[in-house]
Amino acid sequence: MKNLTLTIGGIALALNLLFGFLISGYEPFNVGFTSIVIVLTTLLIYLLRVVPMKDGFVIGLGFFFLILGVVEFILGLVSQPSMTDNGKVIAVIILLAIQAGILLICSSISKRV
Repeated sequence: MKNLTLTIGGIALALNLLFGFLISGYEPFNVGFTSIVIVLTTLLIYLLRVVPMKDGFVIGLGFFFLILGVVEFILGLVSQPSMTDNGKVIAVIILLAIQAGILLICSSISKRV
């Protein structure tokens, strides 16, 4: 299952880069931003499989991370092609920090239960 997660993430990244080269309206900033979102979401889902946790946490957090990854990807698509004063970039950073925090909290809780 771990290898499948990495394979799907790699395919999604390759498709994102391919669409970035083929679609003229897809700004290079947005391609890079969404590529980073794909890599980080794939990494978080992969870490769910690596970190020892109860199955309930893994399944629930897997869906949660996937849904937030899609939201972050959409924010990256509609984002302005600029880092400064960009609320969508800040929102994605906050969402990623929340996901990492939830992963750490659930990992420690799962060890105690």
